[in-house]
Amino acid sequence: MTWSPQPPTAAAPPSAGRSRVPAVIAAALFVPALVAAKILVLMTEKGGRCLMYGGCAPFPGAVFLVLCGAAALAMLLALAAPPRLRGPALAAQLVLEPSAVALVLAFP
Repeated sequence: MTWSPQPPTAAAPPSAGRSRVPAVIAAALFVPALVAAKILVLMTEKGGRCLMYGGCAPFPGAVFLVLCGAAALAMLLALAAPPRLRGPALAAQLVLEPSAVALVLAFP
């Protein structure tokens, strides 16, 4: 400790990295969740009939791609945006990814 005043140091706030780890974990678990959802759908009677005989409702691929793209953009924002935008970006990612998984569950 010195008697002369020290200039303040610019330290990162403690919450600056709190959204990075969950964003990466959620992104890493997204593809296995999609695969598990599709397997669960195909294990149902309707899903098995759809797989064997066809004639099912078409999968909304455009909506699915928009959800996946928006989730990827939210993840990038949660990783690279200024700290005040990371929390809302993580929240958006955590809403968009389960929405895409639910869409897979809804269509066999």
